[in-house]
Amino acid sequence: MTNRDLQLLKEIVDTFIPRCVPEYVTEAFGETTREIEHPLDDEVKGKLDSIKNAMRDEDDDYRIFYFADEIKDIWKLIIQKSIKCLRYFDSREPYLENQSKHPVAYGVDELSNYFDKYIKFESMLYGGGKYYRDHVIHVFRVWLLGLECLLDDDGNYLKRIIIQRGVQVNSLEKISIWSMIALTHDLGYPLEKAQGIIDQTKDMMKSFISNPSVSMDLSFNGIQNNMNDFVVRFISSKMHEVDNKCPKEESSDNEKKYVARLQPKYYFKFQKSLEGYNHGILSAIIIYKLLRYFLESDFNINEDYPFDEEESRQFYIRREILRTIASHTCHDIYHLDMLSFAFLLIVVDDAQEWGRKRISELYVNKDSTYEFISIVPTFDIGESDHGKEKIKIHSLEVKEKFSFKNQSDLRGTLLSLYKQCKGYKEIFRDGQDTTRRNFTFEKHCEIVYEGAKTIKFCVDLIISNEDRPRFTITTSCDTKKPLESFGLSFFKKVYDKFDVQETEKKPSGKEFTYEITDKSE
Repeated sequence: MTNRDLQLLKEIVDTFIPRCVPEYVTEAFGETTREIEHPLDDEVKGKLDSIKNAMRDEDDDYRIFYFADEIKDIWKLIIQKSIKCLRYFDSREPYLENQSKHPVAYGVDELSNYFDKYIKFESMLYGGGKYYRDHVIHVFRVWLLGLECLLDDDGNYLKRIIIQRGVQVNSLEKISIWSMIALTHDLGYPLEKAQGIIDQTKDMMKSFISNPSVSMDLSFNGIQNNMNDFVVRFISSKMHEVDNKCPKEESSDNEKKYVARLQPKYYFKFQKSLEGYNHGILSAIIIYKLLRYFLESDFNINEDYPFDEEESRQFYIRREILRTIASHTCHDIYHLDMLSFAFLLIVVDDAQEWGRKRISELYVNKDSTYEFISIVPTFDIGESDHGKEKIKIHSLEVKEKFSFKNQSDLRGTLLSLYKQCKGYKEIFRDGQDTTRRNFTFEKHCEIVYEGAKTIKFCVDLIISNEDRPRFTITTSCDTKKPLESFGLSFFKKVYDKFDVQETEKKPSGKEFTYEITDKSE
């Protein structure tokens, strides 16, 4: 089995960059050769190539941690180049017109200093909860996995990604947007978990102090609350086209004009997310405050403050980064569009499980293996009607595989997969305007249990744009008898808080299908 990290690096360095990047440069500049910095330029490619060449197919999933220092440097470099690329194509800046000037990514050093502290604090967080996992190498892997989805099939997914209807964003800008999202989406994680550490410290101190007092808390106040509220308003707003006669200093052109308007449902949901210290919204606030690129955003929701087309475009680019990061931990927001970075982040962030040991596993030899197989997007598989509009339907399929020798590990994984399923059903739920949903989501997990006889469990989650979501488990074995131990009573014990029904039985008696549903549904 090829090391998954090595496989991703090979695809991106040896195939996708040589095939796609020249096309994206031509798209941006025509036949004129211009060299600009971007997240997949020769410098980044060389550093990725260096890690790739130092890895082997037979390396285990933890080999990449040997390159943590190199990855930290790449993390900073990619963010720098992403900001420079986005600034370069901002027509309000001088770089398209004046080739002697070059954009600078101000604030990245400060963000990198925060990331250094994040890395140091991460070692403490491994003791902050038995389910804590790595979030440093993880974001690099999320970036790679997202690039694999976006750039496969000659960049078909990347070309289809939409920032906002009517807003044109070139492919180099889209790659920069994805890079910013993927590499910074978990920066707020230590702050989310720190309160739990404080609570555990208080609880431990009760063993020798009757009423322990730990004065530290993580509350915001005063000017901090005002600043945070401004960021939340920014990511909760949209542009609305207005009459060109809208007041503006000596404006006499015919260019479209826009005003920013708050979307109340987004605003309240993100406020609630901030109240709960969810790390997505905290990450968005961190990069807004530390990176000059966001501090220089043009934003005002007053009706007499109009924006021109480029100002509106730049607003949406910045909002896409911040809203995508904030949304990935805010389940109050539901998703209708597969052709968005918000959808992609949720899927690849959830899929990146290989090589992420929990503290509860560090000192235990588990007789189990995990293999991430694939994420496969498929486009234009059908159409649905939304009034006079035809909605093209797409699909995304995730596949993974487990093997176990211990029945307790099997039970724990089966329960965990259903909890994960509930999360997907929540964020891909029906709601207002869901007739516009343009995707079917499927997750297939094959589990091989090696007991007295090998038994296979095929765990399938299907969320359709036309039918109710379904979570089913199909058991199969070469002989009938072993399945008697893994029948309806077994699943009712595993899913004791849910409804379990046998929905299908093959005449051979060697295959059964069970559907699990929440009693509240």
